[in-house]
Amino acid sequence: MKKIYTAIDIGSDKIKFVTGEYFGGKVNVLSSHEQKAKGIRKGLIVDPNLAINSIKDGIKEMNNMLGIEIKKVIVNVPDYNTKFMLVTGEVNIIDEDELITTDDINKVIKESVYAKLYEDYELITVVPLVFTIDDEETENPVGRTGKKLGMKGIMISAPKKNIYSVLSVMEGAGLEVIDITISGLCDYAEVGNKNLDKKVGAIINLGHETTNVSVYNKGKLMNTETIQLGGLNIDKDLAYMFNINIFDAREIKEKFASSHKRFIALNDVYEVKNTAEETIKLNQIEVTEIVMDRLAEILELANKQILLLTKQNISYIVITGGLTEIRAFKNLVYEILGKDVIIYSEDTLGIRDNKYITAIGMIKYFINKMETRGKEYSMLDKEDEELLINPNNKNKKDKIAITKIFGNFIGTKED
Repeated sequence: MKKIYTAIDIGSDKIKFVTGEYFGGKVNVLSSHEQKAKGIRKGLIVDPNLAINSIKDGIKEMNNMLGIEIKKVIVNVPDYNTKFMLVTGEVNIIDEDELITTDDINKVIKESVYAKLYEDYELITVVPLVFTIDDEETENPVGRTGKKLGMKGIMISAPKKNIYSVLSVMEGAGLEVIDITISGLCDYAEVGNKNLDKKVGAIINLGHETTNVSVYNKGKLMNTETIQLGGLNIDKDLAYMFNINIFDAREIKEKFASSHKRFIALNDVYEVKNTAEETIKLNQIEVTEIVMDRLAEILELANKQILLLTKQNISYIVITGGLTEIRAFKNLVYEILGKDVIIYSEDTLGIRDNKYITAIGMIKYFINKMETRGKEYSMLDKEDEELLINPNNKNKKDKIAITKIFGNFIGTKED
C-alpha cells in the first residue's frame, strides 16, 4: 500500500496544499500549490463561502497535477486560545503473557484524557512525554512485558468554534478530514532534529498577519502563543508612509527592501505611483528603516513571549516563515537575538520555500502520530493508487461526504 497524504495549511494570506508519499522513512513531495486565501482573517474563518471556494480552487489544481481526486486531508486549526494540560493515565495489561502492544498505547492515551476536556473545547491530540511499566519509566513500551502501563503526556485542546468552523469549510469543499492539528506541532516535525530533541527551545513562525511562538522540551510542544503582528503590518507601514497601495507596498518589501540599514545600496531607487497617480522615487534607506523598525518590534515581542511561555533556559531558537526571505534578515536577527539563532530554510525537493514548512510538517507529524499508535494509514484507496501509477486508466468517480474525525484515532474511553 502506498502511503499518500495531503495537508492543507490554512493561512490568512495563502492556503498551502501539499501531497506527499511516505517511502523509505522519507516524505517525497508529489505536488504542491498555494491558493489566495479568501474569507480568512488572522487564521480564522470569517466568510465560510469565500473560504470554501478558495479550498475548492486549490484542490482542483492539486487534482489536475496528480491526475486523481483528493478526498481526504489533514488540516490545521487556529492556535488561538489553545489549552495545554498535563495528563496521566494507567491501564492494566490484559494479555496472558503481559505483552504490551500498540493497542495498550491507544488505551492509556484514551484513559489519560477521559472527562478532562474544558467545556466548549475539543481535543486536538495528546503528546506522550513518558510511559511507565509497573512504575518504571520507558520511552517505548511496545514489546515489553508488565502488569500495568502508565503514561504522562500533554493534552492539547482548542475552542470548538475554531475547530468546527474549519471542519464546516472542509465539508463544504467536499473533503473528508482525517486529522486536525496546530502549527506548533507541525513546525517542529519539519525543523526538528536529533540534536534539538535533547534540548529546550523555541520556534518563531513569522506569518502574514500573525506570528506564532512555540516552546519545546526535548522535541515535545509545551505551549504556544500568537502575536497579532506579521508581514501585513510591514506592508501597511510602507503604504501609509509613502501613500501607496498595499500591493505595491508588499512588492517593495519583498523585492527592494532590506532588513538592516547597514546592508543597503545607497544609490538604488524604486519608482512607484502613489494613490494620486504621481510617480515617486524611493531610496533603499528610507524603505529599509520602516521595514527594519517593524521587524525588530516583532522579533523583540517574540523573544519576550518565549520568556512568558517557559521559565526554563532556552538552548535554541529557530525562526521560519515568509519574512525570513527579506534581504539581510539574518543580520537583524543576530543583532536582536544573538548569533545562535537558526534561520530555517526549507530544502525539500518540490517545496523549496519556507511558506510550505507547516504543510510538510503536518504530514510528518501525522506519520509520527500513526506510528506511535501502531496504525497503518493512507489517504488513497486501491483504485486511486492505481490511477496515480497508471493515469491512463482514469475513470469517473463519485464524491464522498465528510465523516466525523473525532474518535478516529483517540476515541472515547468506552471505545
